[in-house]
Amino acid sequence: MNDLKFAFRFLRKSPGFTFVAVLILAVGIGATTAIFSATRAVLLRPLAFPEPDRLVRVFSVVRGHRSTVSPPDFTDWHDQSTVFAGLAAINEGSFALTGDGPAEQVPGASVTGDFFGVMRATPLLGRALGDADAQVGAPHVVVLGYRLWQRRFGGDSSVIGKAARFDAESYTVVGVMPAGFTYPHGADVWLPLAFTPDDVATQRGAHYLDVIGRLAPGVTRERAERDVRQIAARLATAYPNTNADASAGLLVLRDAMVENVRPAMRILFGAVALVLLIACTNVASLMLVRGIGREREVAIRMALGAGRLRLVRSFLIESLTLAALGGAAGLVLATWLSHLIAQVRSAGIPLLDQTTLDGPVLVFAAGVTLFTGVLFGMFPAWQAASLAGFAQRLKNESRGTSVGHARLRTRNAMVVIQTALAVLLLAGAGLLMRSFVRLQAVDPGFNPDGVLTFGVSLPDAAYGQAAARGNFGERLTERLETIPGVEAAGAVFGLPLSGFRYGISGYDLDGRHLGNEEQDRLSVQVRIVTPDYFRAMGIPVLRGRGIERTDRRGAPHVMVINESAARLLWPGEDPLGHQFTVGTRLGEEQRAGGEVVGVIGDLKEDGMDRPSSPTIFLAHAQFSEGYLGVALRTAGDPSALISSARAALAEVDPNVPMFEVRTMRQLVNDAIGQPRLYMLLVGAFAAVALVLAAVGLYGILAQGVAQRTREIGIRAALGAEGRDIVRMVMNQAASLGAMGIGLGLVAALLATRILRGLLYGVHPNDLATLIAVTLTLATVTVLAGFLPARRAARVQPMDALREE
Repeated sequence: MNDLKFAFRFLRKSPGFTFVAVLILAVGIGATTAIFSATRAVLLRPLAFPEPDRLVRVFSVVRGHRSTVSPPDFTDWHDQSTVFAGLAAINEGSFALTGDGPAEQVPGASVTGDFFGVMRATPLLGRALGDADAQVGAPHVVVLGYRLWQRRFGGDSSVIGKAARFDAESYTVVGVMPAGFTYPHGADVWLPLAFTPDDVATQRGAHYLDVIGRLAPGVTRERAERDVRQIAARLATAYPNTNADASAGLLVLRDAMVENVRPAMRILFGAVALVLLIACTNVASLMLVRGIGREREVAIRMALGAGRLRLVRSFLIESLTLAALGGAAGLVLATWLSHLIAQVRSAGIPLLDQTTLDGPVLVFAAGVTLFTGVLFGMFPAWQAASLAGFAQRLKNESRGTSVGHARLRTRNAMVVIQTALAVLLLAGAGLLMRSFVRLQAVDPGFNPDGVLTFGVSLPDAAYGQAAARGNFGERLTERLETIPGVEAAGAVFGLPLSGFRYGISGYDLDGRHLGNEEQDRLSVQVRIVTPDYFRAMGIPVLRGRGIERTDRRGAPHVMVINESAARLLWPGEDPLGHQFTVGTRLGEEQRAGGEVVGVIGDLKEDGMDRPSSPTIFLAHAQFSEGYLGVALRTAGDPSALISSARAALAEVDPNVPMFEVRTMRQLVNDAIGQPRLYMLLVGAFAAVALVLAAVGLYGILAQGVAQRTREIGIRAALGAEGRDIVRMVMNQAASLGAMGIGLGLVAALLATRILRGLLYGVHPNDLATLIAVTLTLATVTVLAGFLPARRAARVQPMDALREE
């Protein structure tokens, strides 16, 4: 307690030092805690389900690539497997809720009867769905999510047994889930998913289901994976046309959710750990410098009987007290940063919105605080313990304080380490920045400016016929074009960069039926568009024409293709006039396709960093679908069209809600949300590291000038000019900076390889980035050394001797 009181008293006597040290530690501890809270939310915190480590996602593996699952494959897995306590299929989507209040599109999922049993989820009210509900012809029932129940049904507990209309059909509410249950993420409603005999017989190649299972007691993940692979092998033999190249696999549910972002989250945590290390070395340098002025104090304490361990304890308690103050301030910063990170939606990182400072995060913060206190306190404590010959030190008071060579080397080494770590972080930030700039410069193949987009989903009950869907699309786009300011209105079965994919294998090429191998090789993405869609999106038609109003139902089937499809289907030929069909059912047609009437450039459909897929565009009037992404082009602010577009949609059909209302520019920005987040965070860490390195270098040079005042005065008395003294100080700065930069560049050449998966169009050892980092650190080194050098040049001989 005496040591603690002494520590507080000493810190109060040095408010400038205390403020700077606490600020540095707060930044390091706060940033580290915030990133750990995000890392824990995404990678470490158990999912909010009973025994979450027993939950797995089962997937198909088609030609070496993971895929969703077809209804027949799921049915066979469900019936033949013995390693699962339950296996459920999920078809994630959204449903139009109509009735009391305005129509709205509600996120949710259609699920098989085992779903709630697999999740071991107990309803707050009523019951969950069961096997009897997921049968063809069973009464329509629905389970509501807590948020929807509160928002749309007022939290009325008597809602059980009442009717609600989803997708123009009446469903009886049988249950309400508790607030914490939202799987799939964001789901607010669950409907039964039933497969007809026709589905099981004909949809072997239609992969659109997510499958989750709960391992039976005593079954390991490896055993379960062997089991589903054995079933997949039997299916490949039984159904060679669709399953010859298919297998199966599984992952723990959390791993399946976050595997794409796991490397990036680890890199972010590693980057912030480097910031913390720089902060520790910076504070250790400050304490070493301050310890120089405490040599007399330590010598007196040793003369009065204090042993080495007693001194070490005193200095460590002092450093731990300082760390505790920094940790408290860092916790405030971490709270703000964690809240900020949890609000990031555009990055698309799963579970990131659950970032919070819970108990384990607070324990981590306490551990980091203790670690930093010991880490940066070791050097001053070692310095105190190594003091010997205190009588000689007392005698030296008459001549000023001297710095031991070992201590000077330690402080110099710390500056070099800080500089090297700053180089490493700057290199990473520079690479991510160059990659992001490259991504921003990518041409998406369309003009996103001035375009408003939204989605509509047509219920089967009202739009079960293809003609009705085609008529709706025509009426909607024509009505939207009458809105003042709208230059063009179009719709598509899946907007670019919206996460939509619909890939289909080829069937006929110029009248020739394709074999199984050719069908797989000539697989294409399919989009269905209304007239004027290309104009609304700013997509130029390079050859031929686009989809026109004359391409109606009953007219010859036509299609427009992109350049990638032209190269795939007719390499080296003019595709106009050729015929191609795909083997699927779109609208009410067994086959979809027709004559190529136009060619457009490649679009970035799947991501700005992904290659363009071969894509065919069909006429909506000929192959209509119930989901449409609508695009409105205007010369003004596209957001100003929202209310008018909503009113126009209500005129066409008030029971069809508008959802996912965004500008196309927002979609483009969201497509690069993750790279932007990584760049900003690593860039912020690098900026902090650069400032800390500059402060550390400035501090050691300034202290060195102060300690060498007598020497500098003597040099000046012997004829040294100001520029000679400046050169002397700057040479020391250059030496330390060069060692740190050199060490950092070597580390960067080795370490930046881990960024390879996060970079686009930039090599991990990009020379331009390394040169820019070197010049930046060299500039900072010069600036950090300039002020101490100028102060040294102004030292007058008489002032130096008078000070002595």
